[in-house]
Amino acid sequence: MTGRANAHGFGQRFDLPLPLWLWLTGAGATLVLTFVALALFARRRDFGAAFLRSVDLLQFAALRRAAHPLAVVLRVVSCAVFALTLATGFLGNDDAYANLIVTMVWVLWWVGMAFFCALVGDLWEVVNPLPTVYRAVARAIARVTGRRESLNLPWPAWLGAWPAVILFFAFAWAELVWQDKDVPRALASALLAYAALSWCGMLLFGVEAWRSRADAFAMVFRVLGRFAPLELRSSTPTEPARLRLRPYAAGLLTEEEVPNSVAAFVLLMLATVTFDGFHETPLMDSIGTAAQTARPVAEALFALSSATGMDETQWLNTVVLLLFPLAFVLIFRVVSACMLRLAGSAAHADLNAMVWSLVPIAVAYHLAHYASLLLTTGQFIVPLASDPFGWGWNLFGTRGQAVNLGIVSPAGYWYTAVTLIVVGHVLAVIVAHIEATRRFASHRAALLSQVPMLVLMVAYTSLSLWIMAQPIVG
Repeated sequence: MTGRANAHGFGQRFDLPLPLWLWLTGAGATLVLTFVALALFARRRDFGAAFLRSVDLLQFAALRRAAHPLAVVLRVVSCAVFALTLATGFLGNDDAYANLIVTMVWVLWWVGMAFFCALVGDLWEVVNPLPTVYRAVARAIARVTGRRESLNLPWPAWLGAWPAVILFFAFAWAELVWQDKDVPRALASALLAYAALSWCGMLLFGVEAWRSRADAFAMVFRVLGRFAPLELRSSTPTEPARLRLRPYAAGLLTEEEVPNSVAAFVLLMLATVTFDGFHETPLMDSIGTAAQTARPVAEALFALSSATGMDETQWLNTVVLLLFPLAFVLIFRVVSACMLRLAGSAAHADLNAMVWSLVPIAVAYHLAHYASLLLTTGQFIVPLASDPFGWGWNLFGTRGQAVNLGIVSPAGYWYTAVTLIVVGHVLAVIVAHIEATRRFASHRAALLSQVPMLVLMVAYTSLSLWIMAQPIVG
């Protein structure tokens, strides 16, 4: 008998054409065969050298002349959209479906920008309105007062990128737990608060220091952009702009040291999107029921609810959301220790760089999980373009445009999700193999070190497909 599945965002179930265990077996076998092929045919230490080749697109005069004006136009448009989004949140209709801010923030920006950054390049690096607005205001004030644009305080080394980790966890909590995430005024207030915090950080430490260590969204889109074929970098006081074409995932191979905070950030990205799928499954529903019936747990949840105003379900989701990244970090550390033990070498005791091999998995799961949301709910932007405030306008004649929520069939979604997840894990195996050959002295040591990582990837592939095959609760 075949398994039952319900793709995220669809109301009807469909029968898998084969039992779920066959899908899991096939996906796991694909990863194992990829590993075997690499073991047999990728024995040279310079394997992957061609993978690192790139083409500097700014060497072409036409692109070089167009790059800066285009970037200026995109920044102006981004700032205008940012201002319009805030205005609709504070002044527009209270109905989430009639107000631009909800669709703009959760669908077009968070999902759409992530898709673009992963599949094309880190566009957010260029169009992020927060540094653009800060620099414009700071320069205007500096001309009048003669003061510097920033205090440029040194960033404390012990802080690392932990502020970005904390802020991204807060964002994930808002997306997955916060009950007011679809309330326009509340969402606008949160957006403005994040902007104000960022501007204060830029004033204290400088734009680049804040963006590289504390701006959660600059970091998440930069991580996704490492997977993309275009390397996009804006010019800074110390570095010129970059626009390079390279193979997919080539940006994940780097000689840079990876601090613990950056490794934790990548694992947090993977953990939160996994929790997003898991918390919609019947298993999570069963966990909630068990928590409510277990007296000590129920009493603790009730006490927290009474003290904070958050209901028991929100607190339970918060606790499980926190456990997911902690579990991912623990598992990664255990796998790294096993890699070193099997390789028989402590020459490269810090294997944080191996975390980049998990980025293709994060990209694949993000695409698989959110594709239906972008294709269905994203259609609301068409009528909202004519009436962003929900005031009854019809600026472009699209206010009454119908939204087709059945544009993607559940079966089509399932096949796409399986393909994305398997391809992402295959790329992860390849990236991990290249990293291992660069970090261990012998081919044998590199292969042995990859066995724990292969087991981890097979297990995570199975978990991802199992989550995708579960019916949604509520």
